[in-house]
Amino acid sequence: MIFVDDREPDDIYLKLERMGILVKRKRLDTGDYLIKHGVYEVAVERKTASDFLNSIADGRLFTQCHLLSARYPLSFLMIVGNLEREIANRMFRREAVVGAVISVAVKNKPGQVIPLIVENDDDFCLALKTIENKITSEDLRIVPRLKKLENPQIAMLTAIPGIGEEKAKRILRYFGTIQRVANAGTGELMRVSGIGEKQARKIHDFFRTKLKF
Repeated sequence: MIFVDDREPDDIYLKLERMGILVKRKRLDTGDYLIKHGVYEVAVERKTASDFLNSIADGRLFTQCHLLSARYPLSFLMIVGNLEREIANRMFRREAVVGAVISVAVKNKPGQVIPLIVENDDDFCLALKTIENKITSEDLRIVPRLKKLENPQIAMLTAIPGIGEEKAKRILRYFGTIQRVANAGTGELMRVSGIGEKQARKIHDFFRTKLKF
């Protein structure tokens, strides 16, 4: 079942119903959607691209994600719309956006909040249905949590398949900050000891897929 906060748009509620999902409206204290199966719950915070930028500027984003993390072991922050265009139209600082998304992704104490970007509300509803299906089949019970490392930038890099703690440390020593890693090309990444072309491409694609930049 998916509980929909009663302040969310009616058309999303109706889309979910038409997809054959059991939905119910209620006032949610944390998050906009709550996907529930038995005792297992996953919360979803939905933001338009515009509201996402607004929430970075006024600090709401980090408060909301903290509340999600404190209450649920696993949550999703879903950004709906063309974030790239919104950044350009508003001349928003790109570094602030990249930093905010990475900050959300690595703050995994006690719960993990996973940021995702979808193009429109149809894709958003499809994502909700997919999460519900995985909860029902218990697939999400084994979602890997980021390793709890002292340095959150190292933890972020170890989330990339094939990148262990030692290799993550070498990457960070070379680039200095996670933002520089995120903006690096495959050629630059290959300058790090032990990083070949295939792994450099994986690192490059990881950040482009996660952040849509």
